[in-house]
Amino acid sequence: MVRAVQLSCVDKSNLSAGLPPTIWYMGAKTRVLNDFLDRVLLGEVPRGATVLDLFSGTGVVSAFCARHFRIHSNDSQRFAQVIAQSFTEHRRQDRSAFLKSLDWDKDLAAAFAKNRATLEELYAPALEEEARHLESLWGKSDEDKSRRARRDPDRVAAIESYREFLSQPGAVYGETGKASGFYRKARSLLSERSILAHRRERFRSPFCLVTTYYSNCYFGVRQAIELDSIRAAIESIDEKDERFAEKKKTHYLSALMHVASVSTSGTSHFAQPRHFRKDSEIEAMARRRQIDIVSTFLDASTAIQGVVRATSYRAGNRAVCSDYKDLIQEGESGPVFRDDVRADLVYMDPPYTQDNYSRFYHVLETLCEYDYPELERDSDGKILRGRYPVREKRFISGFCSVRGVEKEFETCIQASANSGSGLVISYGSPDGLLLKTFAARRPGKDPVRLFETLCRKYYRKVQTQRRTILHSGQGDRNKETEELLVVCARPR
Repeated sequence: MVRAVQLSCVDKSNLSAGLPPTIWYMGAKTRVLNDFLDRVLLGEVPRGATVLDLFSGTGVVSAFCARHFRIHSNDSQRFAQVIAQSFTEHRRQDRSAFLKSLDWDKDLAAAFAKNRATLEELYAPALEEEARHLESLWGKSDEDKSRRARRDPDRVAAIESYREFLSQPGAVYGETGKASGFYRKARSLLSERSILAHRRERFRSPFCLVTTYYSNCYFGVRQAIELDSIRAAIESIDEKDERFAEKKKTHYLSALMHVASVSTSGTSHFAQPRHFRKDSEIEAMARRRQIDIVSTFLDASTAIQGVVRATSYRAGNRAVCSDYKDLIQEGESGPVFRDDVRADLVYMDPPYTQDNYSRFYHVLETLCEYDYPELERDSDGKILRGRYPVREKRFISGFCSVRGVEKEFETCIQASANSGSGLVISYGSPDGLLLKTFAARRPGKDPVRLFETLCRKYYRKVQTQRRTILHSGQGDRNKETEELLVVCARPR
């Protein structure tokens, strides 16, 4: 059996800067935290104060804050909560013992091997064929590199052969009635009956959600099997016999979110899988499918451990999964944060665009929840290429709505002021949806000044700091944008 080569995808550059590794994420704050956002946060409240990270995302800001403040983290996505928990929910008195207890062989290896063996047997023909294609497309010799460079005819034929393999039905749930060829042995697992049984009992053996939903879509077949098998191993940790069972599950699940994020053979998210039309897309998929899941998982686990080891924790840190509106109640003067999440400083990093994050990161959310969701279909009843859960399963943010974005901001700003909290807002310019909405409504006016005016309804002191960054994504490459930090103090 040919194993995938190890391609390290955990970004260790963050660690040298004292930051945790992050998943691939739109608007991740790693580029603006050092010597920009960090200075602002440290300048607004004293060390030991409480900070509410209202939209925690990758958890990098929460992890930074845990080094200096008590941190309350929140996000509408469960996977984001898990990541924040793994960075922040620790106690000084048992941190060392917890870190020493983490052990792949003791905690995960046996259950991982058992689940993998079951899926390998069912997918043996597909695994063998996949290994042959990946070896053909991404061999390691100098001759292989030369063939890639000069578009050798044999390589062109290898690309076409891999394209044909990827196009065969049965690789993913949704083509259940057609599973044949390399997937004939897995037909029972791919059936509607099997999926419904797993949906009723989400931790039913074998764990196969990623393999049946996303193999040869966002991951290779072997990668999908190993993601499923790590997920099975995490759930196997015995809560009765293991002192740190829940903390271990959180830690390992966070590492799994990282490896799934950086191993996708899509681009840097899960909004759409790659198409099969272009040879360059086929080659890109083949390269990403060389990533070794277990090695990358262990790298991510080690990196998270390093962050935890280097942090001096304060009592009371917690991370929750909630719509931010659920943290707000109506007070005498309008919206106010609940007492249990009241903070000295609120940090807001809401979505910037009309793109709902639940569509871009639905695979991570599904892998975390592991609930075999019903998938969205088109008007002909065919499951969409993106393999999204049905819309009622995906969180829709008012910050992504042209009609609702200003009201969402005002609610947060007013609730922060009414709670007596300082407020720091991260936002993108000029493409932030609120700024574009202001520009459309009041042409000729500076949208950033209008943003500040909105904040001044509730705060006496409002200042905006700016940093120029290069943005790549959604068809743009190295587009110059600004990261804004709108700093609000002295509530009215």
